Amino acid sequence: MPTVNEKSYYEILGVARNATADEIKKAYRRLARKYHPDLNPGNKEAEERFKRIQEAYDVLSDPEKRARYDQLGDAWQQAPFGGGPGASSGYSSPFGDFQAESFRFSEGINLDDIFRMFRGGDAGFGFGFRPPTATAEDIEFALDMTLEEAYRGATKQAHFVVEDVCPECGGSGHKRTAQGRFDLSASVCPRCRGTGHIASPRTVEVNIPPGAWDGLRLRLQGMGPADAKGRRADLYITLRQLPHPRFEREGQDLYFDLDVPFTVAALGGEATVETLDGQRRQIVIPPGVQSGQKLRLAGKGMPPLNGRKAGDAYARVRITVPRNMSEREKSLLLELARLRGDAVRSK
Repeated sequence: MPTVNEKSYYEILGVARNATADEIKKAYRRLARKYHPDLNPGNKEAEERFKRIQEAYDVLSDPEKRARYDQLGDAWQQAPFGGGPGASSGYSSPFGDFQAESFRFSEGINLDDIFRMFRGGDAGFGFGFRPPTATAEDIEFALDMTLEEAYRGATKQAHFVVEDVCPECGGSGHKRTAQGRFDLSASVCPRCRGTGHIASPRTVEVNIPPGAWDGLRLRLQGMGPADAKGRRADLYITLRQLPHPRFEREGQDLYFDLDVPFTVAALGGEATVETLDGQRRQIVIPPGVQSGQKLRLAGKGMPPLNGRKAGDAYARVRITVPRNMSEREKSLLLELARLRGDAVRSK
């Protein structure tokens, strides 16, 4: 196992020892976006960190290597593959078992030709390569918006880093020869450093429509990662609404608190409120209104969008009681209490 001063491959990727292959892949991509040398030019520490991340992923993403690593730790490379007496130094493929002594690639092999023979370039041969026809996948990011931006609509710039398929190796992660063949004895692709992808910063303009809500998904066609031929996938933006200091939102309706003096609550009156659009409006307070009662302002909620109707705004009544009263006010309230038969303290 790793020494006391070294982290295990699982610790490097930040995953549990029982992590699934998908969890390992997601952790690797997250860390690669952060420490990739292309995004940290001149940062030796980030470069060394990326090398360790790549090394950990190369082992943990391979079921056989991972099993050997789990069993032997850092000594996993020292034991022969196959694990027992008579184990061969070759490996298996769909073409049969090959021995290292009799099966060598001296000039490289054009895997493109082989891939075209099986399922249109999709077959896996156990060579440790991804097909050089990797396609770019759609990706999704979250974007914060204020309630005002959701109400009025807004255009925001968003900055992302996406993973384009490496045009040098077609997503295989392996170097090609001058003849365009894969050199199986060579090191990893120098451009992507074996990841099969290159980090590509993006700056996009996101148009938030009036009435947008938390979780609304926007599609930006052709703004996602690119494949080896430059064809771009789509970028999806999921809007995330930030809390507002005054208003709460339920669907397209808005709610806010309205303080009402106890005298107005008892006798009725009017109050001035400011809606989300910044306009000041008068609202009627009916006599005997109760704390928590909602007063509706029709059509003053969020605008309609995608089949959702325009919302209303609701003022939630909070009856307020004065803390400091004059003797005259106290006297009048005591008189009212006696008239109503309310049990109050006289002093």
